[in-house]
Amino acid sequence: MTLVDTVSKTSYNRAFARPLTAGDRAYLAFHKLNPGEFQDVGAVLFLDGPVELADLRAHIAERVRQPRALMLTDRLETVTVRPTDRRSTVTETHWVSQPDMDVDAHVVAVPLPTLEQAERLGYSDAVGDRRIRAAIDQIATWPTDTTTQPWKIYLICDSTGTSGGASFDGASGGGPAGRGTTSGSVVVYRTSHIAQDGAALYRALHLLFGGDDDPDIGLPASIARPKAADYLRFVTRGLNVLAPTRVLDAWGGPPQGPARHTWTTADLGEIRAAARRHNATVNDVYLAALAGAIRTWSEFEWRNDDRPVHALMPVSIRLAADQNVLSNYTSGVRVALPCGEPDAAHRIARLAEVTKGLKRGGIGLVEHHLFPAVAQRATPRMLSYAASFGGRTHELAMVATNARTVGGPLHVAGRKVTELIGTGPLLAGRQHLSVALFGVGDRVGISFAASESVPNHERLATLWRHELDEMNRLAPIGVQVPHQRHPGSRAR
Repeated sequence: MTLVDTVSKTSYNRAFARPLTAGDRAYLAFHKLNPGEFQDVGAVLFLDGPVELADLRAHIAERVRQPRALMLTDRLETVTVRPTDRRSTVTETHWVSQPDMDVDAHVVAVPLPTLEQAERLGYSDAVGDRRIRAAIDQIATWPTDTTTQPWKIYLICDSTGTSGGASFDGASGGGPAGRGTTSGSVVVYRTSHIAQDGAALYRALHLLFGGDDDPDIGLPASIARPKAADYLRFVTRGLNVLAPTRVLDAWGGPPQGPARHTWTTADLGEIRAAARRHNATVNDVYLAALAGAIRTWSEFEWRNDDRPVHALMPVSIRLAADQNVLSNYTSGVRVALPCGEPDAAHRIARLAEVTKGLKRGGIGLVEHHLFPAVAQRATPRMLSYAASFGGRTHELAMVATNARTVGGPLHVAGRKVTELIGTGPLLAGRQHLSVALFGVGDRVGISFAASESVPNHERLATLWRHELDEMNRLAPIGVQVPHQRHPGSRAR
């Protein structure tokens, strides 16, 4: 495909124009066909000290000037291209670089809400956490501007607006679920899902706040070509996704209102220890703890009915060669959460069997090779349907994202990032719940974005943390762990 010309509102660099991926096309189609709705993702960065807005802007301006960060200046533009198999030209949307972007417009300060404003959340956790949650809830209602570079950074500042230092106590957002406290600043990074998936978000954060290295986020060097059996399994998974899931009374009816955010944190070692203990993976532990949290949160639902609820689990189809591309390379698979199973050890064993079966089934093979070609021919309505499928609550109860962690350290204007909490997209008015695992280094954050109408949603973060502790206490299925007795005092 050859770039012929660009119809641009601002300056552009034709040497750095690139086409949209299948995922980009899908989210853009949803954005265009559903005015007023948007899907944004992001991260909340807790720092170990105060930061001023001027220093943050200078930090970002210096970073985006670096040649390797040129991708951060990309914006959507209408271009004219000539496909290699055609004589005529066609008009398409591309990513086009704009190196002279206005950094100050993308880095702004947001006042920390007052205690009275935060009390509308109705949850009695630490005052600092509650006010930060209120700020994040507010920011989540502001769509990222897609007419310019589709990302923005918010510095949560004090009430005077003269300092970038919003004091906070811990990063739990869920009362006793947090581990450790500190005092510093909070920076929120938001980006349109049109432009970035989880891996791209990590790449952007590393370019803005990381070192000169290229962190390894576990992307494969290649994805095998699918065989006939792989296509058959792909079709089967597609049909299964269309089957109805269980709709809980605990959701409180159809989703309404904006997103409300809570989270908990953990050491990655705690999750790995539970995974080793139960012969499972970190992802199995994450999902099993989610299933247990949902069970406890909606306990009355499971007394006489053990049918599962289903979550959409995003699956990366990105290659290592695509690590430096800020776009979407994701698919998804429906996973049954065994909330009806009362025993935590049995829940993780059942989930481990499910995920092992998905891996054996070659998940992602067909999607990687098929989606780009299909997206070129799909109608905008078909693309929009794919991008918003997570909001179909009769088929999917929630979205459960596992973005792994990004290697640290990360620094913002000289301050170290101590915690990173990811914020997955929640389609307001369509979804009840979106859960996400993100983190930096050996620190993990589990965030819950719930529609305001969901009763008692703020309990979920603490309940997830309790389930992790329980899995580290229980013996695995079929294994007896010896009881460790205290030796007591030894006679002299």
